[in-house]
Amino acid sequence: MKKALLMLENGHYQYGRAFAGSGKIFAEFVFNTAMSGYEEILTDPSYRGQAVIFTYPLIGNYGITSHDIQSENIHAEAIIVREASRVTSNFRAQMSLGQFLENSGIMGIDRVDTRQLTRIIRSRGAMKGGITTEDISPNQFHEQILESRSISDENIYQYVIADKVKTFAGNPSSKLKVLAIDFGIKKNIINDLLKDYSQVHLVPFDRNFESNISQLEYDGIFLSNGPGDPRIVEDIQHRIISFVNEGLPITAICFGHQLIGRAYDLDVIKLPFGHHGGNHPVKYHPSGKIYITSQNHNYAIAMESILNNPDWMLTWENIYDNTVSGMKHRHLPINAVQFHPEASPGPNEANSKVFADFLETIKQGQAARG
Repeated sequence: MKKALLMLENGHYQYGRAFAGSGKIFAEFVFNTAMSGYEEILTDPSYRGQAVIFTYPLIGNYGITSHDIQSENIHAEAIIVREASRVTSNFRAQMSLGQFLENSGIMGIDRVDTRQLTRIIRSRGAMKGGITTEDISPNQFHEQILESRSISDENIYQYVIADKVKTFAGNPSSKLKVLAIDFGIKKNIINDLLKDYSQVHLVPFDRNFESNISQLEYDGIFLSNGPGDPRIVEDIQHRIISFVNEGLPITAICFGHQLIGRAYDLDVIKLPFGHHGGNHPVKYHPSGKIYITSQNHNYAIAMESILNNPDWMLTWENIYDNTVSGMKHRHLPINAVQFHPEASPGPNEANSKVFADFLETIKQGQAARG
C-alpha cells in the first residue's frame, strides 16, 4: 500500500492509499453513481482518458469475473473509491478487484472523501486531474496537471478500436446484415445486435475504413459508443452523409449519436459533469413512458438545435436535466439514442424498445431502397 496524492485542476487535493498500481496518471475526472457494475464500467472503452470516482462507498466486494467485462482491457485511467474491499465474496469471482487492476497496470486508490470530490465536480464541472504515488509537493503536481493534455486534444477513440474487421454470426432467421462502425464498442451492444441481424460486420474507423468496407455486404449502418470529444472527429461526417445518400439506414448509440448530430449541423455541447450511472430516467415522447437507463457520456446534442430544426424529432429526453437522449429524422431512416440500452451495468428496461426501433428503421430503409 502506497500513499497517493490526488489533485484536481482547481487545486483541490487529498491524500489516499493506492491499493493497486503506482506511478502517475493525468485524466479527466468524472463520477459514476452506479451501485454495482464496476467490472463493466472499468472495461467500457468510453472511459478511456477518464479517472472514475465511484459514489457508492464500497467497491470490489464481489470480485471480478471475465463473463461480465465489456472489452479485452481496462480502459479507465484510474478508479477512486471510498473503500476498496479486500474480501471477495462471490462464487463467480475469478480474482479480486485489486488483482484485476494490478494485472493491467491501472491505479486504484481508496481512503479518500469521494463525496467531497463528487460535490466539487457537480458544482464546477468535470475537470482535469491527476494521481501520483511519487514524492512530490502539491504545488508541483498542480503545475503538471495544468500542463497536461485535455481529453479534447486528440481522437482517443483510436486507442480502443479493433485492429481488424470482425464478422459475427447472429440470428439465422434474419436476412439483414449490419455494418457496425467501431469507435469503442461494448461487448453487450454486439450481443444485442446479433439477436436481430444475421451478420454484424464490426469495422474500426481508421485509415483503412474505406477499403475495409468495400467488399462487405450490409443493409444498414450502426455507429457505436466511444471515448473522447465528438466535436474533433474528422472525416466521419461526410461518410455518414454518403451512407444516407446511398439509401442506407443509420442507427447509433452515444458517441455515434453525437457524430450523426454533427453530420447534420446539430450543435454538440459538453455537459457540466456528464451523465455516468445506472439510474437516469428518460421519457420516450411517442408514448410518454418513462424508462430508467444506463448512461455514460460527457457530451450531448443541444436541445435547441433539435427543437429548432424541422427535419428532426426529439424521441427521448433525460428527465434529470431535460437534455436530448434520442432523436429521429422525420424524412430519412436515421434513429439514434444517447443512453446505453444494452446496460452493462444498469437497468435494461429500455433495451427491447430501442433495438426494436433500430430494427424498424433498418427495415424501412431497406424497403425504401427497393
